[in-house]
Amino acid sequence: SQVRVVMAFFTSLLATPRKASGKTLLERLGGATQLDDRRDALASFKELSAEEPLRLIVEGGIGLLVRLAGDEDAQLARDALETLSNLCDVGVPAEVPEDRPNANRVAGEHNCDMLLSDAELLPAALAPLERSDFYVRFHGLALLRQLLATRADKTHEALLHAPAAAGRVLALLEDERDIVRNEALHLMRDVVPTAPPELANILAFQGGFESLLTIAEGIVREEGSETADAGAGAVFADTFDALGALLARHVANRRLFVEGGALGRVLSLLALPPSHTSGQAARIRLACRTLWQLLRPPAGAAGGEAGGEGGGEGSGEG
Repeated sequence: SQVRVVMAFFTSLLATPRKASGKTLLERLGGATQLDDRRDALASFKELSAEEPLRLIVEGGIGLLVRLAGDEDAQLARDALETLSNLCDVGVPAEVPEDRPNANRVAGEHNCDMLLSDAELLPAALAPLERSDFYVRFHGLALLRQLLATRADKTHEALLHAPAAAGRVLALLEDERDIVRNEALHLMRDVVPTAPPELANILAFQGGFESLLTIAEGIVREEGSETADAGAGAVFADTFDALGALLARHVANRRLFVEGGALGRVLSLLALPPSHTSGQAARIRLACRTLWQLLRPPAGAAGGEAGGEGGGEGSGEG
């Protein structure tokens, strides 16, 4: 009977597949020539990235995943961006070994630093946002949010040197899918107030006012209709928070706002019917707050004229 117990034990060990290590999976991924093999290896590594704190180097690790994010195969691009987001998230995995309670944070910070160590990596990772695929855009935005949450200054610097990448994020405000549009809007709302004024200038000169006001006008236009969004009030507030952040610290942005026609579009939102809802009144207050902001001196306006003009030209070239 003891022999049977021992044999059963070893049989169970042989029957239980061992999970491949991150190094083995990356080697498989880097050497695979068939699409199915690459998909399988990346899917396994993505699963591992959500379960274990992994620290990658650039060559053969972060760099490989960034290249795969730009692959023409949609599934590879989705999985690569989701994996990068996992790797840069200091809260993933949620459970860590008791003897290494900060393993996820250490790994996440390390991977953020690796991704931001090369000036070409972040723009390449965000380039797939030009595709219309929902999951590519969703995971790309999630990756950028992780980078901004963990290494805000370095991420701001990278975006300043790659205005086209910032423009790709801005373009997602025009996505017709609410989840993508709202995530891009939340990034604008949260990032601009703490970003360098030059980055706010790039976003304004690449069409930030136009995109934000188009969202606001769409909400007003659909008000009371069957297609009206129940969360439209919150979206309208986020839109004007982002507008206010773009105006707060830059003289050039304010000039663009007035001379480029955005001011007239805000004024058109002030019409309030005699019989109106509290939500409509709240939106009028938000619009008035933005107009009032134009009458106040911009915070930290030093260099606003020269820096604003230069940022606008640079963003145009990008």
